[in-house]
Amino acid sequence: MINYIKVLPDTPHFIQNGLEGYKYNLETKELGLYIEVSHKGLDKYVYDKESTHIYYVLEGKGKFSINKDIFDVKEGDVIEAPARTEFTYSGKMKLILIMTPDFKAENDVDTKKENDLH
Repeated sequence: MINYIKVLPDTPHFIQNGLEGYKYNLETKELGLYIEVSHKGLDKYVYDKESTHIYYVLEGKGKFSINKDIFDVKEGDVIEAPARTEFTYSGKMKLILIMTPDFKAENDVDTKKENDLH
């Protein structure tokens, strides 16, 4: 039987210096749905070889750097970082993240470039 109602997990799916990420366990594998709680943001610039990252700012404000352009973001904003597009973000925010297709570690690229938005 399919579980049609998904509940936010109590424990993070991943923890990085500056944020925690919670993953909803969806039946579909075509996309991933996450809540990210950012205390300061990502440490580095990243990009994904296949997945588009779509963020929705639930709470707070911050900055995104996408392809070297810097954007101020606030509650209610949607941010789209297409596949193969370098990005990072900083700020105290609660974000919904939709990844399509869902995250695969082999497609995640850490550019080793430090986040200069902090």
